[in-house]
Amino acid sequence: MGFLGGFVKNMSSEERYSLSMMKVFFWNINWIKTFWFNFKALPFGQAIKIPFLVSYNTKIKNVGKIILSKSVHTGMVSIGVIRIGDFETNAEKTVFNNMGTFTVAGNMKMHPGVKVVVRQGAELSVGERVGFGGNSKVVCHKAITIGNDFRMSWNSQIFDTDFHFLYNIEKDKHYPRLKPVTIGNNVFVGNGTTIGKGTVLPDGCVVSCISKVSGDFTNEGKNLLISGNPAKVLIKGVEMGNSWFMDKEDAIAKQMGE
Repeated sequence: MGFLGGFVKNMSSEERYSLSMMKVFFWNINWIKTFWFNFKALPFGQAIKIPFLVSYNTKIKNVGKIILSKSVHTGMVSIGVIRIGDFETNAEKTVFNNMGTFTVAGNMKMHPGVKVVVRQGAELSVGERVGFGGNSKVVCHKAITIGNDFRMSWNSQIFDTDFHFLYNIEKDKHYPRLKPVTIGNNVFVGNGTTIGKGTVLPDGCVVSCISKVSGDFTNEGKNLLISGNPAKVLIKGVEMGNSWFMDKEDAIAKQMGE
C-alpha cells in the first residue's frame, strides 16, 4: 500500500488526472479498440503505455500520422470516453478521421459526439490539457494549431476551410477557401460557437457562446472577451476558470460562497 501510495504521489498532475478518469469511466473504454488504435498509430515504445483510450461508440475511419511530442503516459488522450453525465451520453457517436498529421503535446479529451477530420497533407496540432465538448467538430484541411489549456464547449466547431470557393461575379475573382487557424494558450470557447478559417486568437481569450469568429485578433492584445456574429471584442483583461484545475475552481467557489 505504501509503495502504491508513493507511486501515485510521484506522478505528475496530468498522470494523476488520467488515472482518475480511467477509474471513473473504466466501463466506457473499448479495450480491444484501444489496444488496436495505439499499436496501429504509435511506435511500440509509446503504444505499450496505452496513451489513447477509445470508447465503444467511436468510429475510427483513418488513423493517419500521430505524433506525441512530449512525455507519454497511460490514458493521456480520451476519444469519446470521458463525458459530463448530465449533458452527454455514450449514445453520441464519436468520429476520428485523420488522413494527415495529428500532433498532441499532453492530456487531451474528446467528449462523446466529437468529430475530428484531418485531410491528407493537413496538420492539426494541440497543446497540453485540451478539451473538446460533446458534439463539437474540428475540420482541418490545411493547418489548425491550438495551444495549452484550450477548452471548447458543446456543439462548437473549428474550420480552416469554407469547403467551397466564393466567387465575386463583378470582379471575376475567386477567394481562397483555405486559411490556417491559430489559437493561443488558455483560450475558452463557449457552446454553439464557430471558429472560422483564418482566425487567430491570442492567449487568454474567452469566446462567448453562439459566436461566429473570424479574423486576426492579435492587435487587440490578450485576455479578450469576444462575442457576437460577427464576433467583436467586448472587454479586455479577462480570464476564464479552467476545468483542468478543479482544486483552484473549488477554492474560488468557497471564497464566493457558491
